[in-house]
Amino acid sequence: MTASILALATAVPPHAFDQSEIAEKIIDIFNINPEKADSIKQLYKNSAIQTRYSVISDFKKERPEWNFWGSQYPKTIPTTSQRNEVFKIEASKLAYEAASKVLKAWGGNTADISHIISVSCTGMVAPGIEFDLMQLLNLKPSIQRLGINFMGCFGAFKGLSVAQAFAKENPKHRILLVCTELCSLHFQAELTFDNILGNSLFSDGAAAVIVGGDHNSHETPIWEICNKGSLAIDNTIDKMKWEIGDHGFNMRLSHTVPVLLGRHIAPFVQSLMGKDCTYDNCDWAIHPGGKSIIQAIEKALKLQEGLTKSSWDTLANYGNMSSATFLFVLQRLLEQKSSKKWTIGIGFGPGLSVEGILLSRPPV
Repeated sequence: MTASILALATAVPPHAFDQSEIAEKIIDIFNINPEKADSIKQLYKNSAIQTRYSVISDFKKERPEWNFWGSQYPKTIPTTSQRNEVFKIEASKLAYEAASKVLKAWGGNTADISHIISVSCTGMVAPGIEFDLMQLLNLKPSIQRLGINFMGCFGAFKGLSVAQAFAKENPKHRILLVCTELCSLHFQAELTFDNILGNSLFSDGAAAVIVGGDHNSHETPIWEICNKGSLAIDNTIDKMKWEIGDHGFNMRLSHTVPVLLGRHIAPFVQSLMGKDCTYDNCDWAIHPGGKSIIQAIEKALKLQEGLTKSSWDTLANYGNMSSATFLFVLQRLLEQKSSKKWTIGIGFGPGLSVEGILLSRPPV
């Protein structure tokens, strides 16, 4: 029995910020001296990001009107508890938007949704987003619910893996998977290298898919899930970390991550690929963790120019939305209307871990 992605949808908050606008705001907020200000501007300019989204509107307002950060920021900084209070409200709202879109795109009866999986690493609450969605979408109370939490940027891959397993249990199962990340809640005031880099990359977004087995007449499979893989790179546990601090969640990111990924990616990808699958006849859905990561994968695999366009477009238009980002890349591939049979998806996260998936388009 196979499992397929039957529908896909994305959502972002209403507050959009130009990357150069954010750089100028940071320089002003932290009263950064001109020499360091130039470095900040250059970092943001070189990020390959144009726009990012946030559930927080403060940076669009004058300081006295800041509700979340407060008019005295950074002298006073929101605690982790205060940030999580916002997550409790805003995460479910954004998840509901993505889930509503995907259910509409799917076109089936919501009573047929047998499982709901929520993925997030930017807030914690129980009952979780999956419970809220059950109520907001009027799903049956007997629906099977699962929260996959705090796994980082490769969370969507784990969600798809679990959804595939549920789909293979019974061809009638229909699984709603929703990835929701509010990374902007964890903007950091201490200007270390990790924080400056993290502040320049991360953004808010949600994405949802429906996964199922044998499809019905109203369903048109987008991709069949053919293979999955996972690799924890030896001696790299300190290279990427996502930790809970007193003032939000903290990213620990080594500058060696792109190099390490480049060294290990080729044999990993080979283990995913089908017999008639080659680098050039595949679509590539690389998680755009940052400009240097995409470039490292391109170089290591000698990918032709244009094969990673969906990843570059997603990075430019949205930034890094952690687990939701990979599904945004898939959405961009759909918009490109590629005719290639195979899609290779690659994600990265704390560990240092590499996650992969091989998808196949059904015959036309």
